Amino acid sequence: MEDLLNPITGLTAKERKCLLSWVASLPEEQVIGIFQDGVKKSFQLQKERPDLSGKINKYCAFVVAARRAGWDTIKGKGYRVAQKEQYEDFTHLRRAKTAELLQRGRTPVLRRKILAYWGEIKELKIDGMGFRPIADYLRKTRKLKVSPSYLMKLWHEVEENA
Repeated sequence: MEDLLNPITGLTAKERKCLLSWVASLPEEQVIGIFQDGVKKSFQLQKERPDLSGKINKYCAFVVAARRAGWDTIKGKGYRVAQKEQYEDFTHLRRAKTAELLQRGRTPVLRRKILAYWGEIKELKIDGMGFRPIADYLRKTRKLKVSPSYLMKLWHEVEENA
């Protein structure tokens, strides 16, 4: 059955279940519209695939109609048939998320942990060690995962203000 349904609908069994759940959550007017589109698609599908039984034909047509109704776009949280405007909406979402992350900055917990070992870091830096080996040292000896670029940024903030 899977070998027959997957190529026609373009969805796996799990995705089809999610699609049916999504359709059930829609207002009744939209569900009726999807059923009507499914009936139209079943006639088209019958012409293309006369070997299908009636119930499989109708089921596949309904799934295709639901996909066209918006399951694959923003409403269904998928990306398959997103048009240009949905793609732009996704772009806005990504930009908003990155702006939020940049605005938040690093977690103050990591900053506090690093500053707790600042004496060691300063001593290693004065001895001529770079930020990459210092980051490795902190990871191995203090179980503190920090990037060399963040150490350098923190170094400039702390040492220029001192």
